Amino acid sequence: MYHKNYFYKDATMLGVIGSRGLGKTLLLTAIAHEELVDATNSGYQDFKIYHNGFLNPKWKGWKEFGPDRLVEFTLEDIINTVDTEHSTMENGLVLIDEIASIQDNRYGAMGYGNVLFSHWVIMIRKIGLSIIWAGQNEEVDRRLKLQCDLVGWPTSSRKDRGKNLGVTWVYQSNTYSHEGNKRHFYYSGLDKFWSAYDTSRIIKSRNINKHEINLLESNRVEEKIYDTIFTHLKDKKEKKLSAMEIKKMTDVD
Repeated sequence: MYHKNYFYKDATMLGVIGSRGLGKTLLLTAIAHEELVDATNSGYQDFKIYHNGFLNPKWKGWKEFGPDRLVEFTLEDIINTVDTEHSTMENGLVLIDEIASIQDNRYGAMGYGNVLFSHWVIMIRKIGLSIIWAGQNEEVDRRLKLQCDLVGWPTSSRKDRGKNLGVTWVYQSNTYSHEGNKRHFYYSGLDKFWSAYDTSRIIKSRNINKHEINLLESNRVEEKIYDTIFTHLKDKKEKKLSAMEIKKMTDVD
């Protein structure tokens, strides 16, 4: 969906699949920094990098763009977006490291199955957000791979690990690959991004059950009622309302 205020005119989803220790997180970080530079130089000062907790905001390469260009999101934010059909995220790049930390919840106790994550992806791609996720092959569900426009398969020799990385990007159209629809890229000098992400931070998978989802919804309703009543009474001398007045004002039983 074209929007002149969005850096990405055609939002995409990319997956990076490889074994542990190849440099997937390092690659996501390097791509994110390059995109932030390009977006800023193109005049999109509100372009942001959204991540699920692995980037290091104290790194000087992030700080030079200002304090608000990195935004961390959680599983609760995903649920809230799907539930309210409103996202606080727009015009940026969404990074999901260790995709299993979120994917597990798609097939876990929530009962939403594939719907939750798929619906969230569809929603945010319409508001100027592209997505890059990383995971190990055995952890990534086939249905998630099929939603990608590109899947990258990184390789690196032992002596190059942490510094240089080769990636085969595979174009997709409901299948994993097409002959001739592959491109090979070589990313060098990645060691300059070592401090740009926090390797000591473990992204934990969290299952949320139906009760917790209902509790989140209940809290949102209570906050909405409070805001409505507060706005109505803040300039009035009489700070009282009857139960019928509250029901009429908030449309909540």
